[in-house]
Amino acid sequence: MSATAYNRNLNGLRGLCAFLVFVRHVWAGPRLEGWWGDALPHAATWDFLFNSLQCAVEIFFMISGFLITASLLRAPSAGHFLLNRVLRIYPVFLATHLVLFALGPALHYKLLDGVDAAEWSRLFATNILLLPGVFDLPLVQTNAWSLSYEAAFYGFAVIAAVLGRQLPRQPQLIVVALATAGICFFYPRAVFFGGGAVVYLLGERAVALGRSRWLAPALLLPLLFLLLQASIEAAPAGMRLGYGLGFFLGIAVFAALVHGTGGVARFLARRPMQYLGNISYSFYLWHPFAYFAGKKIVRAFASGLPPLLQLALLFVIALPLALALSHASWRLIERRATGLLRRRLQLQAVPSVA
Repeated sequence: MSATAYNRNLNGLRGLCAFLVFVRHVWAGPRLEGWWGDALPHAATWDFLFNSLQCAVEIFFMISGFLITASLLRAPSAGHFLLNRVLRIYPVFLATHLVLFALGPALHYKLLDGVDAAEWSRLFATNILLLPGVFDLPLVQTNAWSLSYEAAFYGFAVIAAVLGRQLPRQPQLIVVALATAGICFFYPRAVFFGGGAVVYLLGERAVALGRSRWLAPALLLPLLFLLLQASIEAAPAGMRLGYGLGFFLGIAVFAALVHGTGGVARFLARRPMQYLGNISYSFYLWHPFAYFAGKKIVRAFASGLPPLLQLALLFVIALPLALALSHASWRLIERRATGLLRRRLQLQAVPSVA
């Protein structure tokens, strides 16, 4: 498999990451809301392990770094690239945004509970522009912070590409490296976009690295998650150090995940993982709605059960709801509505490796 062929590993990896984020939310929400009280033994250890699953978002960033580098290099123009990204990101996000802001006040949802019209309008405007995340602004759709990073990365990638056409190679590399270092100092999690870009730009060398016998992604991926979670809990200084180490480990792990041919690759290529990969973006944005509904159902009808059974019931209720919502979103919004927009705009999708 070449570095530029369609990559089933990468698509399956998207599905795996979306599922891991879902599992983390199913664990963390009830913990924050006190379902367990003081009844959970070794609570700090369990919280650390489950919270480490949030670092699947860093793998999403590596996937974006890999794919966006490929797309930008193949796009006929920067404008074409950016319009493609808007059509990829905004339709599903806009749907979830509108639903959340329409129903949130009535459902007493977090920041929308009890807001007046002026505050509602301010939150609506800042969140629809994907400002919270990169900027210190109130975030209503809590998992959408990563889209703010994505949008910022698209802008950075376009600027880097334009510089690449204007400057000689050595000054270009120096400017991009300095800008990247500055951004990652203030936003350590953004370093993983660069890791994904490095794996793509290494081409066949990344393929060779990913198939090295000493790389065991089934062991190294959990190790990477634990390193990053420890770094998050040691922020800010510890986070920069940990994420710096994680950047290099992440490159090796990502190369093994994307280009490997062993048991993990076979798992990622299986039909359920490919399906999850196909719907992963919709699943990432819609699963909190299913999870919110699941929590309401469990607390209304099963609050007397032991906490572990409540948690299992929440998983059993929320997962099918999330899959149903995501499948509908994928079919109706990502494929049908976005495809119609592309045809109206006479815009061809940039060829992708996943």
